[in-house]
Amino acid sequence: MIRLQKITRYIWQLLIEACGENDYRRYRERALAQGEAALPAETFFLERLERKYARPSRCC
Repeated sequence: MIRLQKITRYIWQLLIEACGENDYRRYRERALAQGEAALPAETFFLERLERKYARPSRCC
């Protein structure tokens, strides 16, 4: 039973990482460690989307 819980927790952490859920937490920790002011979560994700879609896509 304990082993199943560990496997389930490990798979859950992999899914969270793959979806990018920890990106803001990591960014905030890094900014605070460097003594910088961290952006609010909404601004961080909006800038991330803008960076992603600002480049022209050659698909289709």
